[in-house]
Amino acid sequence: MEAMAEKGRPAGRPYWTALGIECIIEGLDLINELGGRGREVVSSEREGAYRYWDPETLKVDKATEDLFIRKLQDRGVRGKVLSEEAGEVELTGWDGGPDEAIYFVTDPFDGSLLYKRRIPAFWYTSLAIYGMDCLPRCALVGDCIQWSIDFANEEGSFSGKVRDGQLVDVTENKPNDTTELSEAFVESYLMKPHYLYPTAVEFEALFRKVKFILPNGGPGAFADVARGKIDVYVAFRQPFVDVIPGLAIAEKAGAVVTTFDGDPVIFEPNIEQRYDLVCSATPALHEKVLAEIQQIRKGAS
Repeated sequence: MEAMAEKGRPAGRPYWTALGIECIIEGLDLINELGGRGREVVSSEREGAYRYWDPETLKVDKATEDLFIRKLQDRGVRGKVLSEEAGEVELTGWDGGPDEAIYFVTDPFDGSLLYKRRIPAFWYTSLAIYGMDCLPRCALVGDCIQWSIDFANEEGSFSGKVRDGQLVDVTENKPNDTTELSEAFVESYLMKPHYLYPTAVEFEALFRKVKFILPNGGPGAFADVARGKIDVYVAFRQPFVDVIPGLAIAEKAGAVVTTFDGDPVIFEPNIEQRYDLVCSATPALHEKVLAEIQQIRKGAS
């Protein structure tokens, strides 16, 4: 199915990858076009337990999500959308659409509060497409400031620039060869108080041993490890939609990703799921990070 032909898709790109790239490029265009209008708060309520402490939805979030869902419906895609704002949306499809049903997981706009305050940093749009076998077909993270896309599929992990509505200058992603904690650049989400204090306190012993800490996370953090910008991403209590769209980008680049217990990260289509995981550039560095976490847990017990 991944190699299914589609009129108008870029030559040589699998069907789901081409559709994902098209969604991200149009998402980048929309986010840029919205400008200040995207900062409007369209909802201050969020149903259920998911992010009860951060209930605001901006127009940029909702508009980008609506764009993705509309494109899937227009293509006759069957399956289910799992998204930050809409939650779960059934895709019924129609005759002539793709044969394969999918899970479409998206964080349509990551970096909302920075965007709301006009701080141009860490603005991303991301998605992943998984089959009903719970295996990835593709994963993509679009950088709204750099106009770049990191993506992965069965062929590997790649990065390219968006120019004139096309993805160009595509190169293969490759993590760093860092093996020592003292040389490691670490990323972990610290910007909201809900994460800052628990994370900083919990991992103080680990953080004191590394060279630098970038206080961001989400799908873009996996791309940061894949591209060699960061050596380790510590994802602590991270939501489903902040993990799944970036996971395959790191794994297909050769990075090591496991839970804190060292187990593989398994895709389960549950919007409420939270993850504790580590993504590292090298196996040697990964083992050292896990050892530190185990020591921290042992001391807390």
